Amino acid sequence: MPKISVIIPAYRAQDTLTRSVNSVLKQAMQDFEIIIVDDGSPDKSGMIADELAMSDSRIKVIHEKNQGPLEARRSGQKIATGDYRMHLDSDDSLTPDALSTMYDFAQRQNLDFLLTGYKRITPRKVSVISPVNGEVVIDTRQMIEHLMNPNFLFIGCMCFSKSELWDSIEEIFPVFNKKLPGEDIIANFRLAIKSNRIGIVEKPVYNYYYNPNSLTSLRTYFEQDMIHNFFNEIEDILKQGGFLDEMQDQLNIMKLHYVGFYVPHIDKTDPWIKHLRNIPKNQLSKKYKVLQFLLCNNTLRRLLISGHRCLKSAFRQN
Repeated sequence: MPKISVIIPAYRAQDTLTRSVNSVLKQAMQDFEIIIVDDGSPDKSGMIADELAMSDSRIKVIHEKNQGPLEARRSGQKIATGDYRMHLDSDDSLTPDALSTMYDFAQRQNLDFLLTGYKRITPRKVSVISPVNGEVVIDTRQMIEHLMNPNFLFIGCMCFSKSELWDSIEEIFPVFNKKLPGEDIIANFRLAIKSNRIGIVEKPVYNYYYNPNSLTSLRTYFEQDMIHNFFNEIEDILKQGGFLDEMQDQLNIMKLHYVGFYVPHIDKTDPWIKHLRNIPKNQLSKKYKVLQFLLCNNTLRRLLISGHRCLKSAFRQN
């Protein structure tokens, strides 16, 4: 049984999959398995995955019809045998000491779940992003506070977790009968609720390749119902863990952030939106007071946010 299972969903990944897999094969720590899930990709991703598996017995490949990244990750988890599990996007990569860094920290501190810093790599710039200095061990409540911080959103691929947390895969990756964004963020909330000891390591061992011109990067908006469904899931998780009441103010900030920045057309008559507009202003920073005001004006809000994003993208690349 390997110490670590690395699960890589692959869809339209023919240009990056080899780089991603090679970054695992070149790890200082070699006790791992790689599970590539070909999510019905119409390009050569599946063929490349099979060729890679022929070169190393630690690589397993699953071919299935296209169902999206959530289903692909669930399929990978079903056959994973490692003591610890992590996900790696097929267009990202790991630093050579990534697995040893995470495994050693988890072992030393008896962690159930840990998250890492990462490098955000654009065509012109590399930025190191982490919410902590060094290594910290925190409890579930503190982890939830980090997960709810709009300025630093942990994506699912930056987590490393004990296999026991995945005994019921459907608890972490449930089958949704509705569309919603951020399944990896929701999974992190569920993992946090199930964990007793949680760690965050500052070291940026994950390379997140950001292409501002890619279709994924350009698709920055979601329907209002999708965001509402997302927060219904978050509220259910917080309620299950007994944190909903004490985290309500911070949850309101998170809602304002997502709705204000990512919903192109807001229906002001929706009771959910009316609730956000009625959040007491003394709970809000200047930024969120402005965002709350702009919930009433879709045209002005979109204009200001588009300008803000253009400036932000230009800054990141220079």
